[in-house]
Amino acid sequence: MSKPLWFKGKTVQNWKSDVARIKIVIKRSNILFFAIALAVFAVLTSLWENQTVSYAKKYATNNANIQVKSPLLEEREELFGETVVSDRQAMILKKELLKQTQEDGNIDSGQFAQKIYEIVGDAPIREMVPFIAKRDEKVAAFLVGIAKKESSFGLASPSKDGKTCYNYWGYKSSGERGTAMGYACFGSAEEAIKVVGDRIEVLVNKQRNTPARMVDTWKCGTSCAGDPGAPSWTSTVALYFNQLVTKEG
Repeated sequence: MSKPLWFKGKTVQNWKSDVARIKIVIKRSNILFFAIALAVFAVLTSLWENQTVSYAKKYATNNANIQVKSPLLEEREELFGETVVSDRQAMILKKELLKQTQEDGNIDSGQFAQKIYEIVGDAPIREMVPFIAKRDEKVAAFLVGIAKKESSFGLASPSKDGKTCYNYWGYKSSGERGTAMGYACFGSAEEAIKVVGDRIEVLVNKQRNTPARMVDTWKCGTSCAGDPGAPSWTSTVALYFNQLVTKEG
């Protein structure tokens, strides 16, 4: 004998009630499933973000500790110890040192020039002082002393075509403008100091390094023995020479 059907005896109304309950269960199941899926998604997203941030921090930290080495950098580290100097900083430092060196040189040159200005006053040789001050101390001293004796610092000197020849030392030979009155005629104050200064420098290096030793060559050519003007020449040149030459010892 067969079993009776499980739905036997159920009314249509009962069927409808059962279907409604089933729909409610399914609907609730769907909502629950969606909620669970959303929660899982949120958890996974959070884990991913944390992992990304952690990796980024680790990467940044690792890169912060990376030091790029190059032969040039290592060389500078050896030269300057632990302090690494950049190319720009090295260039600035070099310029500052050069500037300071030039300023120190200008201070010395300026002080020497000031002494010469005080000696020559407003005489024509005054415009030559910047050039004279750059020469060796003894050469400069001779340029001043001899100019005083030979031309009173340029007040009595040869000229050509109404223009000075800038020859305040009785220097013979010729200059850029040839000769005048038997003496060299220079084209500028700078040329005069260059030519005459170079000649004096040669003589100083040949031990004509005092007025007493210079007089024979500059005034007389070879020897001033018997020349009555030699002592006066020597004393006048020495008067100014000694004001500019630093005493040794």
